[in-house]
Amino acid sequence: MDGVYWSFGTKSDRVELRSFDCCPGDAGPPVRRPDGSRVCPEPWSHEVQTYFRQHAISDTNRFSASNDQRLLLLRDGRTIVGALVHGTQPPLPGGAFERRVEYYALRTAVQGRRLSNGEYASHALLRAGVQDMMTRHDPGERIYVTALVRPENHASRRCLERYGWSESKPLDLPDLLVYAAPLARARTALGIPTAATP
Repeated sequence: MDGVYWSFGTKSDRVELRSFDCCPGDAGPPVRRPDGSRVCPEPWSHEVQTYFRQHAISDTNRFSASNDQRLLLLRDGRTIVGALVHGTQPPLPGGAFERRVEYYALRTAVQGRRLSNGEYASHALLRAGVQDMMTRHDPGERIYVTALVRPENHASRRCLERYGWSESKPLDLPDLLVYAAPLARARTALGIPTAATP
């Protein structure tokens, strides 16, 4: 299939995901410890890459019923250029719901770049995620979209801010930042019409 589109990740994508590269540290010359083992200059990126390569499909299968977890794969032509996992969290006080972006990443080759349709890869991936989230709740429900980000991951922080998320301090996760937005604000920031479907 040609063009930019997204689909749900399934077991049939397992082999292709094993080569999904989203860690820029893997592209440069290796940094070695004194014992000769490799050090990744962006360990958070390497952690995300390992997740998509080894755990995303099995975790999504395991938590699809309990957390409505979903794995989305963004493609440009036949190549996976982005991946995003989201799911529900326990209800918030006052009857609001939280959908958390558990993991998201872009292939190294498209980070900060446009895809074949002219859209920035980050925009296309987050748009796909928010569009899918819109299908999981009734229009009248109050939904908040959240993402946990390491403070040193400046690229992801800038990306989320650009598309409507605001930073807040989690009480129980001192090593992470929480980025959050009402689903309606994220939808507007990404230019998604109210009635948009995948």
